Amino acid sequence: MKRVAILLTLLLTLVACKESKPTYSLSGQYGNGGDTLYIFGLDSRHDRLDTLLTDKSGEFTYKLSTDTLIPLTLIMPDGKMHPLYAEPNINATLENGNNGRIIVKGGATQALYDSITAKIDSVKGRVKKEDIIDKFISTHPMSEINIHLLQRYFIEIPDAKNPFIRTRLDKLGGTLQDNDYFADVKVKVSKKNSNIVHKAFPEFTFTTAEGKEIERNDYVGKYTIVTFWASWDSLSVGHLKELSKIARNNSDDEFALLNISLDHDTASWRRCIEKDTIEGDNICDAQLWDNSIVKEFNIEKLPFSLQMNPYMRIDRFGVNANEEFATEIDSLIKRHAKDEKRKEQRRSKKEQKIRVATNKDRDDIIKRGGLKSVKDVSPTKKIVKPGK
Repeated sequence: MKRVAILLTLLLTLVACKESKPTYSLSGQYGNGGDTLYIFGLDSRHDRLDTLLTDKSGEFTYKLSTDTLIPLTLIMPDGKMHPLYAEPNINATLENGNNGRIIVKGGATQALYDSITAKIDSVKGRVKKEDIIDKFISTHPMSEINIHLLQRYFIEIPDAKNPFIRTRLDKLGGTLQDNDYFADVKVKVSKKNSNIVHKAFPEFTFTTAEGKEIERNDYVGKYTIVTFWASWDSLSVGHLKELSKIARNNSDDEFALLNISLDHDTASWRRCIEKDTIEGDNICDAQLWDNSIVKEFNIEKLPFSLQMNPYMRIDRFGVNANEEFATEIDSLIKRHAKDEKRKEQRRSKKEQKIRVATNKDRDDIIKRGGLKSVKDVSPTKKIVKPGK
């Protein structure tokens, strides 16, 4: 009987161990309470967006059952992103560092990531930063940290160069080569021309916050700034406020804003554009990162703006809403107006020449045909020079 009891105990223990999965947890305090944080994964190991609500004191706790390391990204209320490495049986904590910097403690991978990024950010010059990253990849070709390093320093930057990305992807270890995120990046890199400036902006049809249907041809003849943003990202909101100031100083016939929101909560989006008086055509198709234009240009960081010229072609990939840009756009608008005036003058002169030539031909027909006046020439008949 005693032996049976022991066997039952062992069996129950084994079942309990089998059912209970290791857990990664993240806890901390942020803000004064009532804030919303988001966590999302970069591949199929965690292919969803989790929402974290802080309590009245700003505290929160997040738990994820996992028996393997999963790379995640934490999005703070101000839009700042911080990589997380969900390792089994790790209780991580989030702390507020100096200058508003977020610090996550917990797990060997998290510590290694913080160490290497601190080293990268401590040096100046892109070449030096790339040298540190390349040495890390060579030493740790199988590390999940490479996902965030390539994303942050090569893929998400506005002037991302495809050859540079391909070179680093080729150096990764076998399992990372098959990673869902990198597989998607490879497809985008192979399709995307590293120089999209001067290419035609894709056709589109959207419905604005006011219910107006818009399409690409509505912006013909204007310099248009297309901005990808989200209401939960404070940097995005600030960027659009600056662009709105520039828009108010220019005519709607010459300058336009097309703001494409990546919000998943359309109610929050509407409150934001009304509260902050965001100028321009505001759209939110609730497609988030699957928006057709977002995918077309491989946009992976917010806010991001590009400039479309009056002929529907991309003039600039990456726009900073500052005084220098305001002065430059004013100069471009004036130059375009002068060019259009010159074109109109050339068209007018050409039409005048055609009229003169036509009248001369008619006079010649009248003279040779013995007609009394141009009124005697039938308007329904094509005028052809005699002898032809």
